[in-house]
Amino acid sequence: MTVSFHLCQPGGGASCGACCGLYNFRDHSRAALTERLAEQTAQLRDVPKERGAWRAAAKELVESRREAPLFPAVRVCPLLGFLDDEQRQVGCLGHPQVTGGVELRDCGVYRASICETFTCPSFGWLEDAQARLVQAACPDWYLYGLVITDVEFVRSCLRLIERELGGPAKPEEMVSRPATLDAVRRLFALKETAADRSPYAPIFGRFAPDTEGEPVSRMLNYAKLGVRAAPEDDVVLCLGYDPADAATLTAARERVRLHVRAVARALMD
Repeated sequence: MTVSFHLCQPGGGASCGACCGLYNFRDHSRAALTERLAEQTAQLRDVPKERGAWRAAAKELVESRREAPLFPAVRVCPLLGFLDDEQRQVGCLGHPQVTGGVELRDCGVYRASICETFTCPSFGWLEDAQARLVQAACPDWYLYGLVITDVEFVRSCLRLIERELGGPAKPEEMVSRPATLDAVRRLFALKETAADRSPYAPIFGRFAPDTEGEPVSRMLNYAKLGVRAAPEDDVVLCLGYDPADAATLTAARERVRLHVRAVARALMD
């Protein structure tokens, strides 16, 4: 593990439920996921803290889903919910620290021992300073989970910033400078705000399901689009763009470029 803090619940407004399958639906918009988490939280709130009752409630939640998972091979746990009344923190409703000491995580889709020890690839692939930047720039559960689990997106954004600067871009400096951090926040927020993407396309960021339901990385067909590769293309794909023509790709690239330039300007001021 290269990071010095726990990425799932780092505080400061950030929390993540991605490994619980939070975003594993075609409609993974903030509104749709907020509604799903609120429903799961409400239905489990008054269930007696006993394994049989929780298993039955979890089964009912799974069977009542209105949408199948985008990646069938990736499990979606019904025990994920909001840990606070303000709906600002997501986490496991069956965790002993939430239930008052009763271990109910076995009632979900994974054994409690797996939940206790699992760390996603970001724990090993992100540098500590990069993870701290994401935490500071994304102080809400929805955006934080989208960004902290997409290592390629974070690294590619930082590479573009360095290319614009013509030198190193230090995450620590970005965190310490409010105007720069705001610009980084807007860049990362393209995960949610970027225009001209299909909201119900069968893709999640750079990934699409293969014939077995496993996530596979997408590529741009430059020959079909009639264009050459550009430095912004990794970020474009991570944002979930699936351009059907050169004009759409060009517009997506420019959108990324404008936000990268804003970060670079803030660093140089």
